[in-house]
Amino acid sequence: MRMQTAMIAVVLGCLRALAADPSEAGVPTSPLMIYSGGLSAGVSSALNDSLKSRTPRFFKLSFVNCVYLRDNIDLFVDADWFAPGKNFGADMGIDVHPSLKTFVPFAGAGVGAHYFDRPHRSFGDCAGPSVTAHAGFLFDVSDRLQIRVRVPGHVAINSWNDRTLGVDIGFLLSDPLKRVRKLNY
Repeated sequence: MRMQTAMIAVVLGCLRALAADPSEAGVPTSPLMIYSGGLSAGVSSALNDSLKSRTPRFFKLSFVNCVYLRDNIDLFVDADWFAPGKNFGADMGIDVHPSLKTFVPFAGAGVGAHYFDRPHRSFGDCAGPSVTAHAGFLFDVSDRLQIRVRVPGHVAINSWNDRTLGVDIGFLLSDPLKRVRKLNY
């Protein structure tokens, strides 16, 4: 009886070892490709009177970049042009999102610099550091294409503390290997 119990224990132990997950379950992973980039366009409304007197709304065109840092955290780097006029800026910051699914809501904040041109004023009066905050969502159309919709707000710390709030739609391209994950041992 003891021999049979021992044999059963050995067989069950072997079966358990064979049934154990020999895969890398639980091992941290990261994507093979970490960069997405593209263009976005939208409209931004001036929130302060000084900027409203020039134009109440700006057409905004941006070169957008997104770099994977960790699951649920991305680095964004955007270069913006606000038309009409010579109004431009750049921002860098962090986006946080709850998942890596097809439809991904996100929120982010960052810092940068912006310039809102005013006739007969010096560059130093019109330029300044800026802060930005936004919320929106990403939608994966395919392995290579994402659509990004967001509501960004900018505050330029210049002589007038220029402020804008808008909405933009962007198209980001990435390598199809973005969804392929490598193991990080």
